[in-house]
Amino acid sequence: MRARSRVFAVLLLLAGLASAQTVYESKGSSGGKVFSDRPVPGSKPVDLKPLNVVEPVPVPPPGAVPAPAPADERRAPAVLRYKSFAITSPEPNGSMSANTATFEVRVAIDPPLQIEKGHAFALRMDGRNVPVRYTATEMMVPPEFFGDVLPAGAQQHVMEASVVDLEGNVVIAATPVSFQTRFVNVLQRPRLPPRPLPQPMPKAVDGKVPEPPASDVRRVR
Repeated sequence: MRARSRVFAVLLLLAGLASAQTVYESKGSSGGKVFSDRPVPGSKPVDLKPLNVVEPVPVPPPGAVPAPAPADERRAPAVLRYKSFAITSPEPNGSMSANTATFEVRVAIDPPLQIEKGHAFALRMDGRNVPVRYTATEMMVPPEFFGDVLPAGAQQHVMEASVVDLEGNVVIAATPVSFQTRFVNVLQRPRLPPRPLPQPMPKAVDGKVPEPPASDVRRVR
């Protein structure tokens, strides 16, 4: 440790002397090297290499306004903000068919969904998240969302829609819509009486065709 300290001290001395004048090397009484800025009998000048000088980094004073960035600096395009986002189907206080337990949801958004930014549509029905990410404005809530118990008719539901990013953070949310489910009955067409079969034409007897029965004769008034 002492040897390293001595070497470090000698280097500091040489650096300080080199910046001012010539340094001379001679031998001391113990045989070691002695450096001095004054020549003595038997000393010789030391050829020192130039020191590496690092220019100081300018630091702006406190309160200074930073310089503007170069005009040609490439920057990532900013994410556009959505002006409007709303649920168009189901309609507020409207009704939807629950025969197949498949609900169609439509939304309107301006500007269009920024798919290149990782944005997607997310739905919530009755406070439960639909585990699907949509990128089209027309979406379907699958029957698997309801499990084994399908929704009954004449029930009130709430549909929510939002735009989320890749991490699932909400970018914008639409106003929730309350609607009612209903069952649609398919009316059967009434059965019509069967049509009568065509009757064969009577054969002529002695060159005369017999007249048809009175029920088949059409009277012309």
